Amino acid sequence: MTTGVPNLYLLIAFAPLVTAALAGMLGTSFLTGRAVIGRSGSHLLTIAGVLISALGSAWVLYDVVANGTTFNGTVYTWSLIGDIRVEIGFLIDALSAMMMVVVTSVSLMVHIYTIGYMADDPGYQRFFSYISLFTFSMLMLVMANNMLQLFFGWEAVGLVSYLLIGFWYKKPTAIFANMKAFLINRVGDFGFILGIGLLFAYTGSLDYAEVFGRADDLAATGFPGTDWQLLTVACICLFIGAMGKSAQVPLHAWLPDSMEGPTPISALIHAATMVTAGIFMVARFSPLFEHSETALSFIIVIGAIGALFLGVLGIIQNDIKRVIAYSTLSQLGYMTVALGASAYSVAIFHLMTHAFFKALLFLGAGSVIMACTTSRTSARWAACASTCRSPGSPSSWARSRWSARRSSRATTRRNTSSRPLTPPTCGAQALPTMPC
Repeated sequence: MTTGVPNLYLLIAFAPLVTAALAGMLGTSFLTGRAVIGRSGSHLLTIAGVLISALGSAWVLYDVVANGTTFNGTVYTWSLIGDIRVEIGFLIDALSAMMMVVVTSVSLMVHIYTIGYMADDPGYQRFFSYISLFTFSMLMLVMANNMLQLFFGWEAVGLVSYLLIGFWYKKPTAIFANMKAFLINRVGDFGFILGIGLLFAYTGSLDYAEVFGRADDLAATGFPGTDWQLLTVACICLFIGAMGKSAQVPLHAWLPDSMEGPTPISALIHAATMVTAGIFMVARFSPLFEHSETALSFIIVIGAIGALFLGVLGIIQNDIKRVIAYSTLSQLGYMTVALGASAYSVAIFHLMTHAFFKALLFLGAGSVIMACTTSRTSARWAACASTCRSPGSPSSWARSRWSARRSSRATTRRNTSSRPLTPPTCGAQALPTMPC
């Protein structure tokens, strides 16, 4: 195994964490009672951190592909309990390098887009801190070389997703959506930790290499009190965790409701990164899944049901973001089918391409919502289509849009007339509740 560069891997993983902490503490009134670095400082700081990670990830991917460089090592021993070592380490190979590039590049684009999209939001600095923290959590998940660190990243992305779905915490539907996502994912995570516990109990190790090296022994071991194969039970438990995180039937109901959060997090978390964590995990544990035909059959059935029926449900939606959400569920089903068919390279290839085009779809949907109407309902788009201008670049157009809204609100406050306002119109059709 060719030795990698551990210091670079540490920089890639922890740069977003440092900038998230700085933006969260100095960009808000958390420490001093007032913002020290302000809005511009917050977004410049977090974008710089993610940019460092993105450039480093691109170099790592090039090094892996061009030179065959890999790395599997410990960078810090957190605890030693008897013979059990609890470590922080990195596993860098083609799979993790590709995921690093996907996570950091999509996150970088979402950070830039957010400058305009959230320009008038009072939680601007807090939002940048959250999405940078999410990037760190996702990097720890995909770069882990042991199951404990994997579980840390797994739970961390779930926590930040909860915070971001309920970002507009004064909105009842957002609070309901983030609680729903949290509870459904706890069901999946219960199965996930049972799978990790079974593997640890019978191998005595949390390290990927040691657990995978004993796959043959695990395959020959029966589950106590039954005639089931131990490895089959462990793999199904692991996949239940993937069902929750990647929103597979029947643990899929949280994803459409999570569209109550701001559009940038729909692009980052619910299209490109967190929902693909389950797909990544099954691909990473493929040396174990390949020893269980039952587990693979279970995976392919679940994936096929989701790919067909969740795609059909998207046809009857009239909310632009929910349409894309159901499309995401269907595409995740296709990836799951590929995993069940042992076509891991196909599943990961589709994961990568889907991450970019679906994130772009969500960001485009955000621009359409802001350009034509504040409503996400498709029935209103046609009424505005003939009079709405092109949104242009999301950042520049959103800035002008929010500036116009601020000016409009200021004018309204200065207007002392009691004459009722005329409902806004779009072309010849009136829209009494939503502006065009």
